[in-house]
Amino acid sequence: MPPFNIHPSLLAIMDQYYDVERDYKESLTLQPFGQKKKGDDSKPMKILYVTFFQYPHTGGLSHYITSIKNGFEKVGHSVDVLAPNHMSSEQLEEWIPEAASEARKFMNRRYGKVNEKIVKNLSYLHVFGIFLKEKNLQQYDIIHAQDLFAIFILGHLNQTYQKPLLFTPHGFFTKSRLKFNKMQKDSIEEAYFTELEKVGIEASTEIVMISDSFRPNLMDFGAKVERMVTVHTGIDFNPLPHKNHENTILTCVSRLSPRKGHGFLLEALSELREHLGNVEVWIVGDGVMKEKLIEQAKELKLNNVIFFGKRHDIPHILSMSDIYVLATVNDNFPLSVMEAMFSRQAVISTTCGGIPEMVQHEETGILCEPGNVEQLAQAIKRFITNKEERLRFANAAESYARQHLTSQVMTRKIEKIYQTYL
Repeated sequence: MPPFNIHPSLLAIMDQYYDVERDYKESLTLQPFGQKKKGDDSKPMKILYVTFFQYPHTGGLSHYITSIKNGFEKVGHSVDVLAPNHMSSEQLEEWIPEAASEARKFMNRRYGKVNEKIVKNLSYLHVFGIFLKEKNLQQYDIIHAQDLFAIFILGHLNQTYQKPLLFTPHGFFTKSRLKFNKMQKDSIEEAYFTELEKVGIEASTEIVMISDSFRPNLMDFGAKVERMVTVHTGIDFNPLPHKNHENTILTCVSRLSPRKGHGFLLEALSELREHLGNVEVWIVGDGVMKEKLIEQAKELKLNNVIFFGKRHDIPHILSMSDIYVLATVNDNFPLSVMEAMFSRQAVISTTCGGIPEMVQHEETGILCEPGNVEQLAQAIKRFITNKEERLRFANAAESYARQHLTSQVMTRKIEKIYQTYL
């Protein structure tokens, strides 16, 4: 493994936190590169997408990369994707543990304290950075990072390559972990990961947001208004024909995690007991909340709630469903809501993140305040007791999705952005 090193900006923030005097003079400022010009809309581009997370994988980030990759390849561009699971077995099994050992020794020697989350991150940043450097990044017309760790590494490498370097955040690592108590306020972890986010944003030529809801947080981290643009996520989703059935079926397809709000959905259903005679509720997905939610449904005597677990036939599930509910309390631009819209569902969700940019309240669905059980119950009651209303919203949702939320629409908008840098 090449010699272990820590990026100067991260070293500086840890020294500041632990009140260690600096003994180095490296520049901590990263420059963005790429000037907007007229652009060449006829030139085939060579594009690189980079993520610090596994690819391919389940989840919204991986779906996004696949959708945009396929979209660009369909119109004649060349697309590569690089992720840590593409590294060699030597890098994964030997270099990363070696780098972690070096990081641990360094922290212990310099600060007398070791934080294992930071050790793990430093080791992956070091080895993944070496891996990317070996990939001849000079060959690409556009490099597009898909998370804060990828943009941090690429921002440093790009000081040499000086390529147009774009960034699409799919969430906010530090703020999300603080909100859900996975990170302590005013801790070394908050200082370290906040610095990572700031440095990556500083090095970005342009930030392509999946929704306008990202703007305030990005500006908190130093992003400039003129270097931000919104392109809503689009997907390739082929719904199956809707199947008629006797009961009304209400579905929620989502990871069973605290932030997805399943508990609020169950509470809302318990307030509608007298209206649920011909209603089936399908909870599709797996996660840490599974046992707790099953127990909650039993306690509330919701015998019509079925937990399906993880399924790989979502188009079939949605073809049977009439109403889709995602009672999330923290989200960005959820894929599952888009799939429901394409599947002609009457959609009920919340005002979290970019959902109001996807679902127009009282036009293509109903939006409730996160955690507001009463609003959620009223929305569900409205759709299960009024079939005509349900169908009107379902048709409007499908129409909007087909017009605005396709991979083709997203790809064309991003293509225009790329071309301004050619």
